[in-house]
Amino acid sequence: MAKPVAQSYEVAEYSKPELDTAQAYGVIKQIFSEFCRDQSKYAVWADWTGNKVKIHYHSYEMFLPERMKDVHETAKTILDETVKMLKREFKARTGKALKLVENKDLSDYTTEKVSLNQRYYYKAWRFYTVSF
Repeated sequence: MAKPVAQSYEVAEYSKPELDTAQAYGVIKQIFSEFCRDQSKYAVWADWTGNKVKIHYHSYEMFLPERMKDVHETAKTILDETVKMLKREFKARTGKALKLVENKDLSDYTTEKVSLNQRYYYKAWRFYTVSF
């Protein structure tokens, strides 16, 4: 008696694995390392906390008390541009839309005098709830 031979086989299509938080954080970290290090006056980077991303802005300023309004506006503009760039690059790299909802109650800033000659560090940050 001959052994039965398989006539055909089925090919099952598997969906692509879902993008998890660790992979998304890796993509975001890579985006920041590539795009946000070419400025010498300020720095922008991101930290991850649960499903929230904290975007930092740090600059070195002279005569900060007299220029506080301008520095606030500059920080706001740079953080807004950074969020737009982050969404655009994330979509290009992963094919998924990055949704960031700002938690305004957690956003804040600090100033720190670092010398006797009117030199200050200005640090601002924003928290965003992340979803894909």
